[in-house]
Amino acid sequence: MLLALKTLLLIILIGALLLAAFVLPVEQVLITIQNWAATNPSSALLILAACLIVGTLLMLPVSLMTMLAGFLFGLIQGFALVWTAGLFASVIAFWISRYFARTWIERRIRRNPTFTAIDKAIRRKGLLVVLLTRIVMILPYPALNYSLGLTSVSLRNYVIGTGIGSALPVFLFVYLGTTVSNVAAIINGDVHLGNTEILIAASGLIVIIAVVLLIVRASGKILKEELLATRQ
Repeated sequence: MLLALKTLLLIILIGALLLAAFVLPVEQVLITIQNWAATNPSSALLILAACLIVGTLLMLPVSLMTMLAGFLFGLIQGFALVWTAGLFASVIAFWISRYFARTWIERRIRRNPTFTAIDKAIRRKGLLVVLLTRIVMILPYPALNYSLGLTSVSLRNYVIGTGIGSALPVFLFVYLGTTVSNVAAIINGDVHLGNTEILIAASGLIVIIAVVLLIVRASGKILKEELLATRQ
């Protein structure tokens, strides 16, 4: 059920972005942003990194900013930027939850049955459970940062699990961001794709999404087994 819902939300997001690209005059806005970033690459990197960190700490949706990184800086640089900024923000949130705002956060999270199950599972297999929760995201990514700070997981396992587990969703959204420039170029008349090119591009996107969903599904099954084991 959860996997189907996430798949539906991902399809809706992609469809909404494509619809906006064809209906609204977004190509001029995108071109303006892209030109400014090309002229001021260091400033663009710092600003976007700061926005990603602040957004994560404030538990705001950062998916569009993740895609913007792919649009502005390409797959490799965009991925490195988002992954590093996300990991940095996750560690800050972990420290805040564990050492500075534990009581305040605890009142809002402790009653969540999902958190309780995760907390118990982490006592058995800390690194594995952190890794799986990052891939499956049974709690929103920013909220999970603060939640894990209340558990017994070590900082080492938290960083390793978060770093590895968050790589997959970050890669997907950054990759989707790289396709935005292609859409804008097509709308602007700069690129004309034939049927073969469209088929290859669509097939590549489908394969990537399918692989991500298969990994999420497999991880979800393992995580479910770990959470059920805590009740025995």
